[in-house]
Amino acid sequence: MPITKKRMVVSFASASMLLFAAGLAQAGGPVALTDRQLDGVTASSAIVFGTSSALATGLIAQGTSQSTSAIGTNPSVENGFGAYGGVSEGSADALGINGSPSSSTDVQTGGAAQGNFVLNLSGGGKLSTGNFTIQAGFTSVYGVFVPGL
Repeated sequence: MPITKKRMVVSFASASMLLFAAGLAQAGGPVALTDRQLDGVTASSAIVFGTSSALATGLIAQGTSQSTSAIGTNPSVENGFGAYGGVSEGSADALGINGSPSSSTDVQTGGAAQGNFVLNLSGGGKLSTGNFTIQAGFTSVYGVFVPGL
């Protein structure tokens, strides 16, 4: 499913409204959490990012780049467990023809997860031939709090 400008605006507006609504929430006062509840709330989280860029020079120049990130959570896997994960990917390509052609790309992805069981995977590569360069990268993170681990 392609990401359109309209979809990005709607997503941003929805996230902004949720953040604004959270500030309006009224509570009777603070409530003390048990150790078990606190472990489930604070034990894990995840963050990911991705950036990409492409540059081409020449009489005919073409460059494209894109990156996507997503975060997910399932805090109720089982009482006391909190699972968080994220994935980020990026790609870029550049082609310069005629004149003084050149091409370059830059793709960076990264992330981190917290918990007492954490899995981080990253990879990618770059290929250049003549005045054509293509690059891709990804990062996947997963963190979970497992009581007793």
